[in-house]
Amino acid sequence: MQLRSLQELKTRTVSFLWGDRPAENRWQRAGIRALQIGYAVIRDLAQGNLSLRAMSLVYYTVIAFVPLLALAFAVLKGLGVHNELEPALLGLLQPFMGEYSIEIAQNVVGFVDNVRVDVLSVVSLGVLLYTVLTMMQRIELSFNYIWSVAQARSIGSRISEYLFAIIVAPLLILISVGLASYVNTVFFVRLLESLPTGGFLLQLIGQITPFLFMSLAFALAFIFIPNTRVQFRSAFIGGIVTTIAWKLMGWVFQNFITEYSANAVIYAAFFAVILLMLVIYLGWLMLLIGSSVAFYHQHPSKTYAGREPPKLSLRLKEEVDLTIAYLIVKRFQQGVEPWSADELQAYTRMSPAMIESAVQILMAIGFIRATDESPPCYLPVSTVDNCRLHELRHKVRNYAKDHPDSRSCCAEQMQIRAILDDAEKTWRQSCGDTTLKDLIKSEDHE
Repeated sequence: MQLRSLQELKTRTVSFLWGDRPAENRWQRAGIRALQIGYAVIRDLAQGNLSLRAMSLVYYTVIAFVPLLALAFAVLKGLGVHNELEPALLGLLQPFMGEYSIEIAQNVVGFVDNVRVDVLSVVSLGVLLYTVLTMMQRIELSFNYIWSVAQARSIGSRISEYLFAIIVAPLLILISVGLASYVNTVFFVRLLESLPTGGFLLQLIGQITPFLFMSLAFALAFIFIPNTRVQFRSAFIGGIVTTIAWKLMGWVFQNFITEYSANAVIYAAFFAVILLMLVIYLGWLMLLIGSSVAFYHQHPSKTYAGREPPKLSLRLKEEVDLTIAYLIVKRFQQGVEPWSADELQAYTRMSPAMIESAVQILMAIGFIRATDESPPCYLPVSTVDNCRLHELRHKVRNYAKDHPDSRSCCAEQMQIRAILDDAEKTWRQSCGDTTLKDLIKSEDHE
């Protein structure tokens, strides 16, 4: 009975959000769009994939947190602002950890201060860098899952871009510290207070500026981490949602968990460690949720279907693969700029998962290749003048990552295989020697 009620509630919710009714104004359309995105995020949380990935990132964060801070500390020490590491870490942990934040910040900074990067051996430095790069790779894979990206960065791009982020992050900390110092100068405060509404403006700036900087930082992370092109508007909306969730999480911890938790008595000295791991888990979960909001805002069609690959019939999957191959060859023959995955999705109105699956299969059989551009575009591997349609269909139909041993086939399977082979021969005879180039010529004559 309860299951039936939940199913009815889901059906009514879907009918309300995606029903065929015209929106009266832009605010109503924006409200419906926000509700659709909220429904999609809640659906992802109910499926459990975001939670599992957040828990896996907790493990890698615990392992690589000190090496990551050690590298950042080395850069900050070279800039002469390494003393700002402990106040920054303390300000990050204070809303969640309460009185435990001082102890944890001092211990972490003590560990980092004892790591002397300048005297490390080649092996030790290599292990240090490997730990950090592995953590960042896992973060990228989690965000690639959210954005339905199957292909991760290449090894060369991974090392260069990750190290660039590790070096640039301390510089951003230095800039933020400089901006905070400038805002807090006596001259700036007196200038605002001399204005009629200076006190109100000063209070407003003090509230809005940290919120905007935090949202911008999350937005830049959502743009940089996934191996795909993310629009700034969508990333910034996801950053705002993440910042609101982050502030709300800090308020809950500060008022209910840190101060009045009975777990502090139960876990005693281990409570600070458990609380820290809980904060890391919820922090990653908030980031993944914010990235999901950005994903659904950039791809509205995915709010209804979700990011999981659609369950297509064999015929429709074959039709999609051949259509993508046809479009890529057609644009190549016309001498126009090659298709990217986003352009193919916008033109065909297929889901990104369908486009990604077709592209991966065509690349696996050696029919197309990806360019070095960002985002990558797709070109035929070789000349397509003599590429027969039935040959391409045969390669697509027979592609598989794993090939079972033919000796394990039973007699009944061999009978079915013979029937399917006869049907394949009949289709090949009816198709004849038609090539993709012939299809393009026939379309031009119409």
